[in-house]
Parts: sequence; structure tokens; C-alpha cells
Amino acid sequence: MAADRSRQFWMENLFRPVFELKLAQIWLLGGLFTLITGGLAFDTQVPAHLVVGGVMIVISIIRFRQGLPLLKRQFQLFVNYFYMISDIEFRTRNMKDKETSFLGRGFEWGPEHAQRAYQVMSMSTEFHEIKLPLVLKPLSKKYEETTRKLGGRSWIHGLGDEKEVTANESVFHAHSVIFGNPGTGKTTLLKMLSSGALHRGNVIIIIDPKNDSAWRKGIQAECKAIGMEDRFFFFHPSHPSKSCRIDPMSSYARTTELASRIASLLPGESESDPFVQFAWKCIYQIIEAMLYVDEKPQLTSVGYYLMSGKRQLAERCLNKLFLKVYGPEWVTAMGKDIAKLGQGDMLAGMIYHYQMNLMSEHSCQALDGIVSMVTHDAQHMSKMLSTTAPLFAQLTSKPLDELLSPKVTMTEDDNLRPLVDVDKLVRTGGVLYVALDSLSDAMVASAIGKLVLADVCAASARRYNYEEGEGRRVSLFVDEAHACINDPLINMLAVARGAKFELYVSSQTLPDYIAKTDEAQARRILGLASNLFCLRVNDDITQKYATENFGEASIRAVGFSLNSGTSTKGTLGEFSGGLKEQLTDTREKIFPATMLGDLPNLQYIARLADGRKIKGRIPFITETKEAA
Repeated sequence: MAADRSRQFWMENLFRPVFELKLAQIWLLGGLFTLITGGLAFDTQVPAHLVVGGVMIVISIIRFRQGLPLLKRQFQLFVNYFYMISDIEFRTRNMKDKETSFLGRGFEWGPEHAQRAYQVMSMSTEFHEIKLPLVLKPLSKKYEETTRKLGGRSWIHGLGDEKEVTANESVFHAHSVIFGNPGTGKTTLLKMLSSGALHRGNVIIIIDPKNDSAWRKGIQAECKAIGMEDRFFFFHPSHPSKSCRIDPMSSYARTTELASRIASLLPGESESDPFVQFAWKCIYQIIEAMLYVDEKPQLTSVGYYLMSGKRQLAERCLNKLFLKVYGPEWVTAMGKDIAKLGQGDMLAGMIYHYQMNLMSEHSCQALDGIVSMVTHDAQHMSKMLSTTAPLFAQLTSKPLDELLSPKVTMTEDDNLRPLVDVDKLVRTGGVLYVALDSLSDAMVASAIGKLVLADVCAASARRYNYEEGEGRRVSLFVDEAHACINDPLINMLAVARGAKFELYVSSQTLPDYIAKTDEAQARRILGLASNLFCLRVNDDITQKYATENFGEASIRAVGFSLNSGTSTKGTLGEFSGGLKEQLTDTREKIFPATMLGDLPNLQYIARLADGRKIKGRIPFITETKEAA
């Protein structure tokens, strides 16, 4: 085959009639006929008929073997099948070699497959040009129902010779982007990739907006199978009794981190948005004041002080300073005088006394910040925090007040609902499955997803700062990522690779990102990932982007022209005619964009960081029941 391809005018045609099979039939019948009747015709000591008949049968076998690959290729145009694999077999393959990741079955797509694809697309709808032998008709009927269930065009995967596809685990260090219409097998692909990462010993963090039971149960079963059942944590706002608790404010290196973590959830055109900047400053001042009075910052408490309890917090801060300066009897000794300074308002008097007498020697950022907030024009502050109030209302409503702002106690309920620290999880290992329940409340689900992503981003930053990028590798899976896209997620795509974080960002189409951000930002998100997996998609924008990653190749086409003519000046018998055959090369996409809309379910194309372009089939992992 390689020698044929090296010829200048070589042209492959795998979809012609299989003449080799007809020749094999003729030689076989001739050989059998010779063997049966030859003994009657030759009365010699040398069994010539056996020799001749044997030679004819051997030639028949040779011809059959020559035609079999062509017949197999043509048969694959009509049928498709479910690729099933048991969880035990899948686990064994991954655990056997932790340096590789199993990606199903498939083949590396190249110019030869593109050539075949363009040939098939030029055929009739029902492939009348191909005549399958009668013996294969029943077999093709057997796969007919499965082929229809999987949808799409089965011939696409039939253009190559599939085998098991693996990739070195380092390929996924450069992040992955996944596209696919609903129902095409995107969750099955995510399940396979996340299970493979778990088998490699990675920490797994999954943000799933739908709470896909197959994905959750699958990854939980894998945790149980490898002895990590107690390290699986499940978060779901609609099942508070079964859900773990997450405190996204529990770990930080600087107080500015906490303010940035919350401010990243606010709607705004950019970080320079004045409303976002003002909200960040107020949140930071509240957190500093809380730490000054030794109170742990949590979403519920920060929201309360920011919206309605700032005066109470300011009074506690000033009271702590007065106790330090004047002693525990300061209220008895000078309380009435300070109240007079505020015309009966104790807090106003304390602020006035602090600014006049104590600020020069005892000033600190926490006190100055909370005093600035309390003395700020209330009407202006209310306007500037108009987008911040709904955010805290979303994150502190029941049952999120218990799930995201947990109180540490020793009750039995707390044992059933473990408290997860993302930073600790990243260091010690485990699986955190966060179901956002976006179908019932998309707005709150988006806020929770962004908050968890901000916490994970902070964990990656701490690894950079204090662990020099060492530690367990972390695999972060974000399904329907457009719903919770924010700066922390983009920052992790850009720089978290050095902290041993690998991201798998999934969505349905490219316009999903464009709608939530803009085209430039969406292109940046995709440009930060070196791996692309694309299942069936129908919109032309995603099709164009995905196929651009496969490049172009020279596609050969044969053209024919027939001409004839007569001259009015010549005699009646004078005429001219000609037949012209032309072989042309044109540059075309290696994977035609329209074929992405024809991919069957559970099939994908992939561009990997190692340079390979893969056409793959996703395995359906079945659960093996334990023996009684």
C-alpha cells in the first residue's frame, strides 16, 4: 500500500466492486470441479487432477484474502455497534499502566481517511454503488436497529481500522476542551476521563450542573473499588441531608483573597467595573473588621455585616480598642461623655472620640475601614451594592446557609454531613462531586459553581506559593462550563499547569461561551487548552473551529470529459470526438466540517497535545455485579 501511495498517479478506490471475490468464487468452483471429476478423466499414476485442483483452490484463497479487506471496509459503511466494556476490565487497563490513559477504540485520522470521506460523500444516499454479497445481508440486518439508535452516519468510523487508543497521561497536563450536543455521549466521555484520572492517583473535583446520576454513581463505584469510599464527597443543595458541607472561606493566605473570591462572582463587564471595585472594598473592610474582633469570616456573617450589621461590627471593633486603651471600666468612666459627643448615639460618639484622640496612635486598617463604611453616605452605598445584595441572598438562603457557611459542632448530623476543605482535599486526596442543580435554580447554581471554582483557584495559588508546584495532581472537571465561567477558571487554564492542575472544560457549543463572555474571551478559553474532544455538533461555528484544528490535505479527484463534433465544411462522414481523464489535487479540510453533524452517538474526534488527530469510539462502561 505504501508503495502504491508513492506512485505519482496512484488513486485509491475502496468502494469499487470486489472483483477479487468473484475471481475467488470462480477459482474455488473450478478447483472443486477438477477434484471431483478429474479422476474420471485422467487414468494416470500421477494424480494430476489433485495437483491442478489444489492449485486452483490455493489461488481462490489468495484472491479471497485480497478481497476481504475491501469487503470488510464496505461492510463497515452500513453498520455500527455499542462498544461495551466492564468496569473491571476498564479498571484493570488503567491500573496496569498508570502512565497512559485509555480513550476507547479508534484510529489516527489522516489524509487517506479524508480521501475516502470525500469519495463516500460523492456516492448516492443508499450507497447503491456498493453491492454487498448475499451472505452479508442477514448480518447487516442484525446491526440495523443498533445503527439507527446510535444515529448519525456509521460510515465515518468505518473509514479506518480501529484499535484501542491510549494517550500518555502527560497529554492531559495541558488541559482539555470538550464539545458535544446533548445525548451524544459527552457525559460518558467525562466519566471515562475522570475514572482514568482517578486510577492514576489524581485528586478529582467535578462540577456538574445537572447531577448526572450515571457519572456520580460511576465515579463513586470506582472510589469504592480502589478503597477510597470514605474519600468520596457529594455536594447537592437540593439534598442537604445527604450533602457534604463546603466552607469556601476557610483557608486563605491574605484577607484580600477572600474579598476577591466573593467579588469574582459579581456581574460586571471587567475587573475595573466601579460597582465591582466598590463591592470588593466593602467586603474587604468587613472581613478585616471581623478578624480584628477574632470572628471567623463566613458567607452568612459577611453578608449580614455588609447589608445591615455594619454598625454592630464597628461598635465591637471600637469597643475592643477602648478596652485595650482605657481598660474594662471605660464605659462607666467615660461612656456618658462619649454618648454626648454623638448626641445620644453611642457609636457616633465612639467614632468621633477615636478620630480626635486615638486615631493618630492606634490607627489600623481594620478600624479605619469599618469606620469609613459606617460614615459613608448610606444612600450611595445602597446603590453601589445593588448587585452585591442579591448575591449574598442567593448564597446564604436555606439550605446554603448550612452547606456553605457551616458551624463546626460535634452533633451526629455533622458526622453524616462531612465538612470539606478544598485546600486540604487537594493535599490529602479524594473526590469532590459538586452537583449544582441548575435545572431548578440556574442563577444560584451559577453562583455556587463560581464560588467553588474560586476556592479551587486559590488552592492552586497556595501550591504555587508554598509548595513550589509539588503535591498530588488535581483533575478539575467542569461540565456546562459556560454557566459558571469566571476569572478564576480562566486563570487556572492560563497558569495552573505548573501547580499540577489539569482542567477538563465541557460545553455544548462554542457560542455558549460567546454568549456568556464575548468572542475574544471565548477564543482565549479554547486557545488555553491543548486537547480538543468534539462529539456531534450542529452549529457551524463549532464545526468550523473543531475542523480547523485538523488542518488541510491534498485531495485527489478524477474528472472525465467526453466531446464530439462535426464540421459544416466537411463531408457527412467527417466528425471528431475524444475522451479525457484528468487527475487533480485540491487543498481541502482533512475532516470536513459537515461530518461533525453526522457523527453517531458515542463517537468523537480529538486533537491531542502530542499532535495526533484521533477518530474515536467511546466505551460504555458496564457495572459488574458482585457475586452473592
